[in-house]
Amino acid sequence: MTSVVSADRPTAPPLVSSDDVEQELLRLFGAPSNRHLVVRVQGADRSQERSLAFEELKRSLEMYQAVGPIKPPDAKTIAKALSVLTQKNLQHRLFERILSTFGRDLVDPLARILDRGNGGPLLTRMTDLRTAMLDGIGELHLSRETREVLLADLSQLMSDDYLSLLAEHEENAQRPRIKKLAQEVLHLVGTTFQRAFLHWPVHAERIAHSVHRRFSATMALGEQPVAIRTHIVSAIAEFLSVETSAELSGALSQLFSQREYAGLIESSEIHLAPSTYDDFAQACWEIVADYG
Repeated sequence: MTSVVSADRPTAPPLVSSDDVEQELLRLFGAPSNRHLVVRVQGADRSQERSLAFEELKRSLEMYQAVGPIKPPDAKTIAKALSVLTQKNLQHRLFERILSTFGRDLVDPLARILDRGNGGPLLTRMTDLRTAMLDGIGELHLSRETREVLLADLSQLMSDDYLSLLAEHEENAQRPRIKKLAQEVLHLVGTTFQRAFLHWPVHAERIAHSVHRRFSATMALGEQPVAIRTHIVSAIAEFLSVETSAELSGALSQLFSQREYAGLIESSEIHLAPSTYDDFAQACWEIVADYG
C-alpha cells in the first residue's frame, strides 16, 4: 500500500492574533487617550554631573555596607510599591503580557485540534483505517474474483487524494469554530484576571504582609534585592493562582460543554501550569521594580 505523503502547505494563521489581544485589551481598559505618548526618565546630561551622582551613590552604598545587616522593608513600604499596579496604563502593560503568554497553555491545545486535518493525525488515522479494511478483506474468505473486485473498488474509493481531500475539508469546517472558541477563551482570561485586580489595593496589603513574614529579621544590603524579588514574585504567583485558577477551570469546562463546541476538546486537555503564574508574577515584579 502506498503511504500518504502530504505536500508542503502554507502555515495556517494563528488562532489568536496580536489584533485579538489588542481588542481584548481595548475591551478591558478602553482606548487610550494618546497612543503615541512616550515618557522618558533621564539622568544628568553632562559627564561631570553624572560623575557626581555616581560618587554620591557609591558613598551611600558604602555607608550602608559599613552599618552591617539592615532591616528589610516593612509591609507598608512593600504595599506602597505594589500599589502601582492599580494604575490603568500599567495594568494595560501587564495584561498584554498575560493575554499574549496564555497561548502556551490555553490556546495551543486548540490549535492542535487543526493538526488532525490534512497532513496531521487525522489523515494518518484515515490511512490506517483504509489499510485495516483492505487487510480485513482476507478474513472474509471470499473467492479470488470477488476479493479482487472488492479490493479494487475500495482502493479506488479511498485513494490518497480522496483521503487528503476529506482531511482538508474537516480542517476547513473546524477552523471557524476553533477560532471562535479561542477568542472566547481569551475573553475569559481577560475577564477573570481583571476581576482579580479589581480590588488590588486590598490584595496588595495582604501580599505585602505575606512577603514581609518571609524575610529574615535583618539581612546584608547585597542580599536584599534578590530576596525582595524572590519573595514578591512567589507571593504574587500564589495570589494569582488562588484568585483565578479555580474560576478559570470552571468557566473553561462550562464553555467547552456548550453545544456549539461539544466534542472539540475536553477541559482536561487544557490546564494552567504553575510556571504560567510565575511568568505573570515576574511581569508584575518588573512593573513594580520600574515604577514602585
